[in-house]
Amino acid sequence: MVRYRFSEFTLSPQQRLLIRQGQVVPLIPRYFDLLLLLIERRTEAVHRREIFDRVWGDVIVSDSALSQAVRTIRNTLGDDSKEPRFIRTVSRHGYQFVFPDLIEEQDDAASPPARSTAPAVADETLEPGLRRAARIASRQWSRGSAGGALAGVAAGGLGGLILAAAPGSVATLAIVPVLAMIGGGCGAIGGAGVGAGLAFSEAATRSQRALALIAGAAIGGGIVGAAVEWLTRWSLGSLVGLDIDVGGGLEGVVIGAAAGLAFAIATVSTDDGVSIPRGGRRLRAALITAACCGIAGLALTVAGHPLAGGTIHAIASAAHGSRATLAPLGRLIGEPDFGPISGAILAFGEGGVFGLGLAIGLLRRHRDE
Repeated sequence: MVRYRFSEFTLSPQQRLLIRQGQVVPLIPRYFDLLLLLIERRTEAVHRREIFDRVWGDVIVSDSALSQAVRTIRNTLGDDSKEPRFIRTVSRHGYQFVFPDLIEEQDDAASPPARSTAPAVADETLEPGLRRAARIASRQWSRGSAGGALAGVAAGGLGGLILAAAPGSVATLAIVPVLAMIGGGCGAIGGAGVGAGLAFSEAATRSQRALALIAGAAIGGGIVGAAVEWLTRWSLGSLVGLDIDVGGGLEGVVIGAAAGLAFAIATVSTDDGVSIPRGGRRLRAALITAACCGIAGLALTVAGHPLAGGTIHAIASAAHGSRATLAPLGRLIGEPDFGPISGAILAFGEGGVFGLGLAIGLLRRHRDE
């Protein structure tokens, strides 16, 4: 098997090592694969799409992941993007390895070089883990928020239609946009918190990925849930004089933890942020997230902690004359009022739809192929 020598560097595909003057230069596996691909294809400019397929074939990541990889490799090689010795940027196409005096030689791997004492992950010297994680989370929260908002609008609108059409209901079709707006707002806020928590923990953690995803999503959901809980209670007390024990913080923690568990089960680890499976695996991940969040919503309601629908019913029941009471939904399934069965069904649906929307938002493609 061959190895490649250029300038003071040696790249050994057999040992998967980048060596500089006898010392191993740390480079994370995907960046090593990228450098090797560019060297092997050095007679041509390699298209970005081919790089993604070859180096990130199991996940889909943003264009910034490739840009970060190239920056890291250039920094490792001492290259300058303005006057490149090793890697040239081909505008609107990709990259090319351009060092002219590259030598191929037999790699016997007889005497491995001395190991470097530098950190194992090269790009961490450029961008510390927490800062990198914050950058990725800032991008992902908007996707999670958008997915949660769409799910909330759909769930609220559908619930409003069913409520308006239910026998004995005093609600009119005017309740549909109201519940859609409430659902969209709750979904957007929850999706932003859980999505940011997932992305941050994925990007910042190098081990115990499942635990990190669960904890990160739970913390993100709990923070926004607690904020919504405080704001709702303050608004009800100040504006309409109602003192109702609404939830938010605990519910956010549980739903977030369920989403984190689902992502840990359904996605794989990656060096470049939140992993995004392809094709049917993406649908599988979305369905797993929906199921986990639905079960979490059901468990919360059984334990006496209703989600948005149950909270709306409690507020409507306390505010005499409100048309938003969900008692007609309970009568649809044979209960005399909005009872434990109808509450459980509603909570499972709420959690499931939120999880589905969140997953669709976070798992959508980051680039066009």
